[in-house]
Amino acid sequence: MGETLGMKNKGLIDNLIPLGMIFGSAVGVILGIFFEPISQGFSIVMGAGIGLLLGTIAYGFYSHKG
Repeated sequence: MGETLGMKNKGLIDNLIPLGMIFGSAVGVILGIFFEPISQGFSIVMGAGIGLLLGTIAYGFYSHKG
């Protein structure tokens, strides 16, 4: 009962940043397929960047010891 969310899911918390980049890149690929004016490379890089940002925010939020 005394375990926090951070201790139970430490493996998931440690992988939030890379998972955010992977999912962001996947979203970038899908958007690059449907929206022709933007290039595929740009959409992958932007997706990975946004995923990195969101993964870092989630990591900071969930790894905070309260």
